[in-house]
Amino acid sequence: MNSGSVKDILLIGLDGAMYHFIEELVKEDLLPNICRLMDEGVYGEALPCPPTDTPTNWTTIATGSSTATHGVTSFYIHIPGEPYELGQRNRSRGQLRRYCKAEYIWDIADRYGIRSLVLNYPAGWPGGMRNGYVCLYTWPMPESVPRILAGARDYTLEKGVAVEPFRKDIESAYRFRLKVEGGFIDESEAFDLYLTRLKDSSEYRLAIPRAEDYELIKPGRWSDWIEATFKIVGSRSDVQMFSGFIKGIFKLKFLEASENRLKIQVSEIYSTRGWMDPGGLERDTIAYTHYLADEESILEYGRSRFIYDISGMEAEFLARQRIEAYRLARITKYLRERIGWHLCFLHYHIMDSVNHRFLGLLDPKFPFYDEEKARYAWRYFIESYKIIDEFIGLLLESCATPDTLIIVVSDHAAIPAWRVVNIRRIFINEGLLSYKASPDGYLVDWSRTKAFPWIEPLMVWINLVGRDPNGIVEAKDYEDLREQVVDILQNLRDPDTGRKITAMVLRREESVNIGLGDERTGDIVYFLKPPYTIWHGPTEDLLTYKATEDHLKDWLVRDQSRITGIHGYYLPNERMDRFSNTAIFIMNGPHVKKGEKLKKPIRLTDIAPTISYLLGIPVPRDCEGRVIYEALI
Repeated sequence: MNSGSVKDILLIGLDGAMYHFIEELVKEDLLPNICRLMDEGVYGEALPCPPTDTPTNWTTIATGSSTATHGVTSFYIHIPGEPYELGQRNRSRGQLRRYCKAEYIWDIADRYGIRSLVLNYPAGWPGGMRNGYVCLYTWPMPESVPRILAGARDYTLEKGVAVEPFRKDIESAYRFRLKVEGGFIDESEAFDLYLTRLKDSSEYRLAIPRAEDYELIKPGRWSDWIEATFKIVGSRSDVQMFSGFIKGIFKLKFLEASENRLKIQVSEIYSTRGWMDPGGLERDTIAYTHYLADEESILEYGRSRFIYDISGMEAEFLARQRIEAYRLARITKYLRERIGWHLCFLHYHIMDSVNHRFLGLLDPKFPFYDEEKARYAWRYFIESYKIIDEFIGLLLESCATPDTLIIVVSDHAAIPAWRVVNIRRIFINEGLLSYKASPDGYLVDWSRTKAFPWIEPLMVWINLVGRDPNGIVEAKDYEDLREQVVDILQNLRDPDTGRKITAMVLRREESVNIGLGDERTGDIVYFLKPPYTIWHGPTEDLLTYKATEDHLKDWLVRDQSRITGIHGYYLPNERMDRFSNTAIFIMNGPHVKKGEKLKKPIRLTDIAPTISYLLGIPVPRDCEGRVIYEALI
């Protein structure tokens, strides 16, 4: 095979998908599309880069470089010299291209005239490509416009006002005023709608004003797209986005009515710019791919406990995820036809959410274990992976030819977790960390803080004079203090069981051996042993520049059942019984071996150079991976 022998590559990214679960479900004949890719290609495990989380490893996949080289150290990046609060207030900024120190493979492809699509991918915004496109879709990204300005909701409008019929075929008409609100919308927008009765008919029609006429809608039907301008406030608790005036589009569904009462459903309100780069295709992308006929049947499935073998909120979640999969597949197809991409990086997030919520329920050692709940949780995993398999089938059918190289890969998996460690309390007890009361709650007292624990990733920064704005530790005391912190973490034990809590503790310069060690790496790096965790749901757990009353209580470890699957705190090759933190890797297509399981795990750094080799373009700058020759013919 010669370099440059492949012309089309579709990378399907499955956040949180676990190699061992996929292998198990394939053996049970539950994932036919994935099974076909494996039977006709190569497959195996893949080792993520530490920390084993989303921003770090999707960046690794796209650059072929380790964490130290690309610099995306989890959701929260600390850059030495900045106030520590700044990095924790700017969640996800590492997903912006200007904070990535390495080059993305789609930038290389763009320079060589290969048009790329980066869809729903947690890295590389804005794209800055001459020919390619970045489309954010459901993944929130700083410095973008929220794609959904407000979620779907039902409205009941009362006291319609009788008006003169405005068409010859209308017997009577009542005007209702709809005020659209919610979500990011700062000021509600009002629209006139008309409930009409046609002549010689007992049925109502909903009339929506259009430029030159009215659109009449039967009960149970959706309108065409409606366009309006909204004032939004684009800030969330964790990601800062655009604020100001923005155009949006939405649909109305006529539910039911009487003369003085009108019930309608308003779809999500989608912004028409600011979440694609270059912009200009946002409106058409939504209009051609959303609210098509197949979505209604999916929603009906979600309301039934029998289709998914799951009921309640879980069934609704699966239905929403299935609709997202359909829409992502349609967007991929639409943009292939519209822009003609030849390299596509696509990300779908369902399994990470399922792992976080349900993984621990499968483990008999889980302190809240219940056999019935375990069976229910496993059915939930099965249905989620079946949605993934269907998603892959849709992509293969609509976007792939026999000449398309398909890569299916995840960024990490997860391990059951339930023992929460209050890391703040540990450092407070050692006299290294201090908080003080303020009008905004408890904030770090930098005048009394020598060592500052960072949660995502698990690092400790020494509050150093000359480097940190509020530093109090002199250079002469730096090594002694690091030694103290290393000893504390290495000797950290569960007070109830005596078990060691940490798996590895490293100084910054030692962490070079595992792909860390740059200036964005903390003075100390550490990893937990499962089932220990720090985060158990609240965002406040992650933001250590402040604390709640609960964080200041004198507890070190306790059990919880809210977040039961964790990945970022563990080593990439961590295993526990049937669970693993390693990623899935499948490659299928031209010049790929058939039906072969790889003998050794690849590394996620190997994917970008393999793609470069197959496309016949240089590897990205600072790429550290290798070509996976053992998978190729």
